[in-house]
Amino acid sequence: MLEDLMRPHILTLESYTSARDDFSGSADVYLDANENWMDFSGDGKNRYPDPHCAALRRKIEEVLGFKMENTVLGNGSDELIDMLIRLFADPGKDCIMIERPTYGEYKVFAEINNVRVVNVMLSEDLDLDVKAIKMEIDNSRPKILFICSPNNPTGKSFSISKIREIADYNPAITVVDEAYADFDQSFVSAYSLLERNERIVVLRTFSKYWALASSRIGILVASQPIIRAINKIKAPYNLSISAQRDGIKALEEREQRKAILSDILNERARLYKALSAFSFVRWVYPSDANFILIKVDDADGLYAYLMKEGIIVRNRSREPLLDNTLRITVGSKAENDALLEALSEREKSLVS
Repeated sequence: MLEDLMRPHILTLESYTSARDDFSGSADVYLDANENWMDFSGDGKNRYPDPHCAALRRKIEEVLGFKMENTVLGNGSDELIDMLIRLFADPGKDCIMIERPTYGEYKVFAEINNVRVVNVMLSEDLDLDVKAIKMEIDNSRPKILFICSPNNPTGKSFSISKIREIADYNPAITVVDEAYADFDQSFVSAYSLLERNERIVVLRTFSKYWALASSRIGILVASQPIIRAINKIKAPYNLSISAQRDGIKALEEREQRKAILSDILNERARLYKALSAFSFVRWVYPSDANFILIKVDDADGLYAYLMKEGIIVRNRSREPLLDNTLRITVGSKAENDALLEALSEREKSLVS
């Protein structure tokens, strides 16, 4: 049973009940939540938001297909990662597993919660090493195994067959973070596996494709026992009314988002070709995300040069398997032109 994987005291926890849990619907007079009656902003921000984000979750089901009863929303995926670790991993006792290089917050939140982190390296071609992962599952018995697909910072999507094989083998929780899934047009979500494996959790975000990074909206998709447990431990009003409205508006404008996606994919292809032509670029990694990872002769030097030119990229050279690499987000055509022009000037200076 899923409950056997959870920390026992969570199962008996009596969660906080907010005023908006006691009453839902509409009324003429609200005197239950100790709010200020004056709506200075004129758009209802003096009132607490729906703690369960029902309207936004209903819209997510309509547009993205994730059933409402299988979702809970967080203040970005980061909050959801933290809650999953708190739900399943006992501090000072349990561990989580990550495949490096990958998104750094899995490790940070585990360490904040005094949960040990077990690392398994990706293969030389930056794919999942299924055999090594299975061996470490047997050795360490992690409570949660995190897989980021498409992976950050490599940009590589992992095959759904490998994810299924790992998740079926793992007796604990497998979390598949699909933050960049919308940029891979052939992507198959791990949500398709949830019906046959209730230990799978899928994470999505509004920060990337939906262009709402500052609104902080993360989506957790899981079986209902996990959803019920997460709702026990999450903060009652963790998503503001502004964020909920932003999410609904973005989903209603999905056709405009699709148009921008086409631009991003075209620019990604243009950048891939252009970056490959510079003499100081040793390798351009294929990407299924909205960024490109490149291997260069001197990442520190190139990073400093671009920063001096007013262009900020991400130096990923401290990650295993990624020495002398820079991660470059696919920007607008004008932003990408500025990057390529700066790199062209760098090329000229090296030749001369």
